[in-house]
Amino acid sequence: MHPSHPPVLVALAAGLALTLTACGGGGGAAETEAASTTVTVEHTMDTVDIECAPQKVVTLGQGATDSVLALGVTPVGVVQPWTDDWYEYLPDEVEEATVVGTEIEPDLEAVAALQPDVILGSKLRHEALYDQLSQIAPTVFAETIGVSWKENVSLYADALCLEDKGEEILADYEAHAAEVAETAEAAGSGDIEASMVRFMPDQVRIYLTGFPGSVMRDAGLERPEAQRVEDWEDSEQLIEISEERIPDMDGDVIFVMVSEKWYSDSGSQETEENMATWTSTELWQRLSAVENDAVHEVNESHWNLGGGIGAANAMLDDIEEYLVEQG
Repeated sequence: MHPSHPPVLVALAAGLALTLTACGGGGGAAETEAASTTVTVEHTMDTVDIECAPQKVVTLGQGATDSVLALGVTPVGVVQPWTDDWYEYLPDEVEEATVVGTEIEPDLEAVAALQPDVILGSKLRHEALYDQLSQIAPTVFAETIGVSWKENVSLYADALCLEDKGEEILADYEAHAAEVAETAEAAGSGDIEASMVRFMPDQVRIYLTGFPGSVMRDAGLERPEAQRVEDWEDSEQLIEISEERIPDMDGDVIFVMVSEKWYSDSGSQETEENMATWTSTELWQRLSAVENDAVHEVNESHWNLGGGIGAANAMLDDIEEYLVEQG
């Protein structure tokens, strides 16, 4: 997956000039606010005009749902979470939305039935559906997900005519990350090298960049040499490894992302068995993090699955709590 920086052109056009002209220029602020406005958003697929401010929003990705809620808007339609239940960190309002299929297979009839004002998603997931979705409502796609999550927050905020709010919540996040980094320094954990892995039923991954990698970087965490990348923008976000590469998983701490889904579903034993197999090997037992009892399980819901600014802030909270405890 390649991050992108789609140019975002926001032009508040309006009926303002027309209104003032029609009223002989005597309308004033009240008429300005009352005038209908549109926002023009240039995104990865096209340029669209959206009437401000859209009230009925459909989100087709976890990160889009997270970001829209963080902007103070409750979507009318969302795709299912990856787990059985909604992620704990999300506000309760998410349960008010109608589920319109999955992130992989959204139900277009269900989307159309909601008569949305705007649809938000990503080219990565739904490029093939763009034309159909655009016939339902103005549709705005981010290029990808994961490592580009901050750009996506800005893009979705623009599409909701909430550019200032988008800037505000991103600034708050950056301040939060700086606070965590300062806390780590004060606790003597500022130079810690953190590894991030995920056990799945049929594979094991190390996360390099992507959503969790970017939050860890913002929090000032260093990565083990085997997990550093030269080109942050174009690097692989994650790698799948075989058992002989277990040493690449080592660090001062290993964060192991654990998802409720894999432990609650009928097939969960596959993940447990896979994890048990790997962690019983001599290679795993010799990792410095294992020997130092520094393997720390974290909730994948906000470390990986949510992929938006709400998840990022929840992840920062976890990192700060861990670093303070270890300091």
